[in-house]
Amino acid sequence: MSSLMPLAIALGVTLVVTLARLSGTVDSDVAWQLWIAGRIHAGANLYTDVIETNPPLWFWMAIPVERAAAIFHMGIESALVIAIGISVALALAATDRLTRFFEPVQRSLFLAYAALMLAVMPWMHVGQREQIVLIATLPYAALITARHRGDTVSPHLAFLVGTGAALGFALKHYFLAIPASLELWLIASAWRQWRPIRPETCALVCAGIVYAAAIVLLEPDFITRIVPLLRLAYGVFGAPSVRFLFGPFAVVGLATLAVVATQWRTLASGRAPLAAALAVAGAVFATVYFVQFKGWLYHSIPMIGCGSLALAALLAEARTTRLLRILAPAALAVPLALSVQEIANSDGPSADLANAVAGLQPGDSVGFLTTETAVPWSVTLQGGFRYASRYNGFWMMRAIIRDELSGTGDPRLEALGRQIVAETVADFTCIPPARIIVTRPRPGEATFDILPFFLRDARFGALLSHYRIRSRTSVETYELVTPFSAPTAGCRHGV
Repeated sequence: MSSLMPLAIALGVTLVVTLARLSGTVDSDVAWQLWIAGRIHAGANLYTDVIETNPPLWFWMAIPVERAAAIFHMGIESALVIAIGISVALALAATDRLTRFFEPVQRSLFLAYAALMLAVMPWMHVGQREQIVLIATLPYAALITARHRGDTVSPHLAFLVGTGAALGFALKHYFLAIPASLELWLIASAWRQWRPIRPETCALVCAGIVYAAAIVLLEPDFITRIVPLLRLAYGVFGAPSVRFLFGPFAVVGLATLAVVATQWRTLASGRAPLAAALAVAGAVFATVYFVQFKGWLYHSIPMIGCGSLALAALLAEARTTRLLRILAPAALAVPLALSVQEIANSDGPSADLANAVAGLQPGDSVGFLTTETAVPWSVTLQGGFRYASRYNGFWMMRAIIRDELSGTGDPRLEALGRQIVAETVADFTCIPPARIIVTRPRPGEATFDILPFFLRDARFGALLSHYRIRSRTSVETYELVTPFSAPTAGCRHGV
């Protein structure tokens, strides 16, 4: 088999998957990310005109995607899918260069499976930070493996892999544990050959310094406004119980890592160094999953991805037991089967929400009152609507109401509640929504009702008087019937 054939097969798989994915849309978080990129290009200031809780790198990444979509007159979701496909192809090309110690057949099978794990398994969550960090981790783990083996690596390739990995690891501070753990593994397994100053470590450190400086210089509002908001109100925004953390993807990821761990003698002996490096990364991603304590499915993507890739690498690198070789194909197929099941069970926005936006045209403005960010961002980008609020959703209301019900009376949370309502009145006055859509509890449902909270402010009541009820379902819809003039000054930029 030609030495080029393994990569050619993997790139072919990536191309087919990318073309198949072009027709779909994106999840609510990614829709918000792409919308923000467009607002930044239009002149909006992140963290003031648009309130977002995450650091800016993910949104900066979306700006060239948004520009490419505009230049080539294509949908922004399609442009993102192509960008992710290119990223997967680059990761596979780097991994191919760094795993030439595999036999060609084994390398072909491993890279083809890696293409499926990087591009197919996160299908419903394309563009999420967890998919991006998984894409970045594979070639970086392969590079650390090459260092472990003492292989000669081109400094240019090492620097490029390190730079790509730095962009992935910088997306969340939790992810910084991955390069740290891989470095500790390298020290422990090859301490005599270990050198701290290498092209990839220089790339990681330089990228970190540049990114930190960019936040301070370009987005100081993240530090002065968003970090205090997170410390005040984000703590209650998590899983309702520990049981919620053990969804199908998380369980499969943990089970796969456990299967790999049964081969600890092979991993410890150095006969399967890539499998060992990926297993280390997978174990740390599993820890990160539980530390975040959200239980959201996409949080488990790098855990299940690294675990499955570790198992695939183990089969490619070393002799294993016959039982494992019999069971491994089924174990490797389970994550892909789960992804297919998720795709099959995804039917888009609820019927109530679809009815709430029925009849609206691209460019029509919409306003939402909801604590669930998935509600507005499963229809807004897709429908081409103009989004009236600076907030992607009022998730902070959970902390405000919890404090109110407990009787604690934290003045900071009380002030935050008043501020949010006042800002929403200003936003809806500047961009009068054609419809205001409110998630409300059904009769007998004991959950927070956001509308009465907003109606405590007489200014919001006066604004809502310009609307009439259009429908009363799980999302209550108000239609604008009495137009009001938007102010000519004092409104946000670029929205």
